[in-house]
Amino acid sequence: MSLDRPELAVRTGLGRAMEDSWQSLGSPGTRWTGSERIRIVAEARAARLATSPGQEDDVMARAAWKVAASPASIRRHWVDALARDGLDPGRYVELVGIVSRAVAIDTVLEALGLEIEPLPQPVAGDPSEDVDQRAGKVKAWVPMVGGASITQALSMVPAENAKLEALHGALYLSFEEMADPKPGKELTRPQMELVAARTSAYNECFY
Repeated sequence: MSLDRPELAVRTGLGRAMEDSWQSLGSPGTRWTGSERIRIVAEARAARLATSPGQEDDVMARAAWKVAASPASIRRHWVDALARDGLDPGRYVELVGIVSRAVAIDTVLEALGLEIEPLPQPVAGDPSEDVDQRAGKVKAWVPMVGGASITQALSMVPAENAKLEALHGALYLSFEEMADPKPGKELTRPQMELVAARTSAYNECFY
């Protein structure tokens, strides 16, 4: 994604970080194949651009639509129902990471007045099944490593958690930087937090 254009005035390297994250969506993950991950991205994109619900008989599509289009309406009982319908916590956690990154990349491009990217090509291979066995149910709705925290939300699936942090760091701040009130980028830290707070309020984030 070539964002290094004078008229865009965006941070050097942001396009590369977004491109790397976008292409990785087509690679086999922890619990989903590359083709399945691309389908999740397609469902998430369809959800943002449409008003009708996802396929009610397809638990993966149903989850992708809700996470992409109405995350503020997600509640514990809905997550538990997904598990009963076959979407176990590992698959759900990875799906949340996939949808979060796909939506973030699409909306950044839209905000810059650019065309959204075509779906990545799926990469053949089997899911790694590499979940962190230390993850427990603490006070969160899904198993996490350590306490219930926004930075630990995807910690059950280390590979997806790392991909999310890499994109998060490029678009905003790394998880480590978030704990320090001093770091800023093109904006000062107070300016960054004002934008972040307004965005969170707009998206009805209850965290």
